Amino acid sequence: MNISTSEQSVIRFSSTVRSEFMKIFFHPTIVLFIIITMIVNLGIAIVDASGLGFYTGDEVTPSKVSDFGMVMFAPIYAFLILPVYAASSEYQGGQYRMTLTATPNRQRLMNGKVVAVVLAILGGILVAIIPSRLIINIFSDVSMSYMLIDITRWTAVYLLMSIIAFSIAGTTRSTIVPLSILIMIPIFIGTGILQWPKGLRFLPDQASMSLLGTPAYEVTELPPWIAFFTLFVWALICTIAYWLSFLQRDS
Repeated sequence: MNISTSEQSVIRFSSTVRSEFMKIFFHPTIVLFIIITMIVNLGIAIVDASGLGFYTGDEVTPSKVSDFGMVMFAPIYAFLILPVYAASSEYQGGQYRMTLTATPNRQRLMNGKVVAVVLAILGGILVAIIPSRLIINIFSDVSMSYMLIDITRWTAVYLLMSIIAFSIAGTTRSTIVPLSILIMIPIFIGTGILQWPKGLRFLPDQASMSLLGTPAYEVTELPPWIAFFTLFVWALICTIAYWLSFLQRDS
């Protein structure tokens, strides 16, 4: 029985996705940082569920740890090792040339990488983020609809921020560059070096915290749907840039 060309392409693409996913998701470094993110998020969730309060400034009533957007958002930087390492590790030790030898069709390879990394990110989110969000929401006695919206928001933020990091790492062929960019931006904003709140609120980290409902500062807050659209546009632009550079540059 002959297999059509389209069926062969589907099989080859599925094999590419499977190969890239296994290479990403089960790498010891990636597994380690998924576990670290999970532990940190669970620790924050337990502190929040315990009812421990914190007084800041002239507040009369204490705040819970979940009221501090930057604290809740911080563990994502450990999680971003997953996409960054997935995109940049192949350029170490000649692995990239071996991958191209196995899958010389760059377009199919790139498509397979994107699908595989999205699946790996969603798997990491299932382990590292959702359990902690369930703990916080259950002990906050919120409705089921609110819980689903909250989990969807956190999933969207982790997914889109990871795609941005993945694309920057792939474009620059570096592990350090994307993490430096994504970590230094909130540091510069926090120190007040960059004084342009109307523009800064459209940066990925600020849009992420607005989408989560815990903006870092009032002047950088965006409505949730605008924040989501901002993150989506960042992810789309970065992915296109990586896709084009991957297809055109030398190995």
